[in-house]
Order: sequence, then C-alpha cells, then structure tokens
Amino acid sequence: IQDILIQSERASEIVKGLLDFSRAEHPEFEALPIGTVVQDTLKLVRNQLSLSGIHVEQNIPPDLPPVFGERKSLQQVFLNLFINAIQAMLDGGTLHIGAHASADGQWMIIDVTDTGVGIDPEHLPQIFDPFYTTKQVGRGTGLGLSVTYGIVEKHGGHIEAKSSVGAGATFTVTLPLHKEL
Repeated sequence: IQDILIQSERASEIVKGLLDFSRAEHPEFEALPIGTVVQDTLKLVRNQLSLSGIHVEQNIPPDLPPVFGERKSLQQVFLNLFINAIQAMLDGGTLHIGAHASADGQWMIIDVTDTGVGIDPEHLPQIFDPFYTTKQVGRGTGLGLSVTYGIVEKHGGHIEAKSSVGAGATFTVTLPLHKEL
C-alpha cells in the first residue's frame, strides 16, 4: 500500500510537471547542486532500477559549481532520461551518470549513459519531436524527450543524444552554471 501511495504521488508530480511545463509561467530559478538533483531523482526510480537489474554508476564530484535552474523541472529532465534508460535495458545493465564543468567555466555537462538496445541512427534526428516514439503501443507517448528538450531549452541549455544499435545511448545535457551577482 505504501508503494502505491508513493507511486501515485510521483504520478501526480509528473502530471503537475507537464502542466507546469505547458504553462507560460516563469519558474523560480536558483543555484542548485547537480549531484543533489540527480540523487533526488534516482530515489524516484530506485525500485524500477532494482527490479530491472540495473546497476547505477555515478561520477559526480561533490565540489562542482551549482547550475542555475528550477529544481522540479530539472528532476523531470533526469526522470525522463532515467525511465527511458530503464526501458532500453530489457535484461538489466548499467546506468552511468557523470557530470563536470566545462573548461570555460560557463556550463555543467551531464552525461546519462545506458547499456541498452540503443537507438537506430535513422531515428536519432526525430527523438526530440513531440509524439515521436519507437516504443510499442502502451509503452510510451513520445512526449518524454520532447518535454525534456523544452525544459533544457528554457534553462538556456541544450541536449543531444549519441547512440548506435546494440551499444546503448548517451544523452548529454548542458546547463548554464549559476553566476554570482
């Protein structure tokens, strides 16, 4: 019963996040440690990772400078990427999350890499398009990566994907670092 309550609350947050994203409101941006955002998001999918036999590796140094962003929106970005990774690793695997600041000190670069089935090169150009999905009926709406792309763009960043069939996928999220006034 507790798991049902937690998952219902999570679903409610996802729907709220989609509704918030669709509104033209300005979220409250603040200095955020990316490691905390990632950790909080991993907690949301901990059971799915465990049940799917997926090992998580992290390389996020604790002394990284903060990003400038809105916490719930960035959690939505990573939640979408983690769920896609879980769904791509049908027989278990490894989810690797790494982060580092760019050499010029302007950007945080976060890589989310899975050891899943990969993405066919012909599909890569469309994966961020709304309603585009290669998943079976009932497995996806084609909105996750589109919403993710929009959130990252609203943060002044960008996202890209690299993949090949059978070799997993890497999604690279680049976000602006927080600037002291």
